[in-house]
Amino acid sequence: RGVDMFDCVLPTRSGRHGQAWTWAGPVNLKNARFAEDDSPLDETLDCPASRDYAKAYLHHLVKAEEILGQVLLSWHNIAFYQALMAAMRAAIADGRFEAFRKEFHLRLQSRE
Repeated sequence: RGVDMFDCVLPTRSGRHGQAWTWAGPVNLKNARFAEDDSPLDETLDCPASRDYAKAYLHHLVKAEEILGQVLLSWHNIAFYQALMAAMRAAIADGRFEAFRKEFHLRLQSRE
């Protein structure tokens, strides 16, 4: 049946360095533009770290080097990657993985 998720440091390493992964690509919460952003990282994820904390608060935690910021971002990143893998599995099962891949890639490119 294959493997779609394995032991990887990417979600937690990114979280420890102030980076959150989203459907639109990585977000660097060290960036000053998040200091006043009251929106959550991703309110659609079933993860309290993703939906219940404002980017401004996460930015503050990261800038203050509070361990809670690293924990919340790691938690969010793991939830995001689990959701990404679930979406990929569904696309494969529905025979639409190539369309999923193209759409996901376009979203990432639109950020650049």
